[in-house]
Amino acid sequence: MNHSYNNPFAAAAPAAVPPAPDLRIQFGSIYIPKQNSFGPQGEDAHFISTPDKVFGVADGVGAWAEEGIDSGEYARALMANCAAAAKADVDADPRRILTKGFMKTTKILGSSTACIMALRGNALKAANIGDSGFMIFREKKLIFVSVSQQHRFNCPFQLMDGYFLELPVQPWECRVEVWPGDIVVAGTDGLLDNVFASEIEKVLKEEERVDPGKLAWRLAELALRNSVDKRRTTPFSAAARRAGLWCEGGKIDDITVIVGHVQEAKAKYSRT
Repeated sequence: MNHSYNNPFAAAAPAAVPPAPDLRIQFGSIYIPKQNSFGPQGEDAHFISTPDKVFGVADGVGAWAEEGIDSGEYARALMANCAAAAKADVDADPRRILTKGFMKTTKILGSSTACIMALRGNALKAANIGDSGFMIFREKKLIFVSVSQQHRFNCPFQLMDGYFLELPVQPWECRVEVWPGDIVVAGTDGLLDNVFASEIEKVLKEEERVDPGKLAWRLAELALRNSVDKRRTTPFSAAARRAGLWCEGGKIDDITVIVGHVQEAKAKYSRT
């Protein structure tokens, strides 16, 4: 499924449309693994390729631990292979990067959700499988949320151990127009299940200047606090109630946060 989204605030296009601005994106990231003696490195993984303006997150499915398998190894290999594919992909097509990364992740048992994002021109492109994802904020207000793919509550679509020649499920894809100053917040469900968009907006408004590293740290800390709060209403508990299940509080999980700040590319001056 492919979607294209334009700026919701744009006026009618003029007769002559100027070329799209050349944008860059500055990143910050943080990973907080949950306490897990079986998989001490955690089950999440991510990569950031600043020169290529490509980034991604993955969440290894913890149910493999019942069979003695650390799914974090699969997620880390998947992201490493996607990072390598991104460097070789001139167009930075997220679906193609995800497909190539998946096809190279063989001989490792496990499964994972994955979301690959790339900035090209004035658009953020993405391919997402499962319940990892991203949000876009403009002037510190939410303007876009990626779509989560789940079979049912708390049962996300996933990539599995490289036995397929192509992706085993179809990724959700999108192309979203972005502006200089936009903030992209990407993460695994450790963030998205524990922090509402309104809470992210509040954190953004508390900061006078955009520091992606500091914002990633603050959002990860917030997700961690919410995850252990047994009385707090969270996206996870709200989704459980919609599914007819009783649930209060947050969801203890690995937490990955990537914050990207979209900016105009610095002008290149030639010497005369």
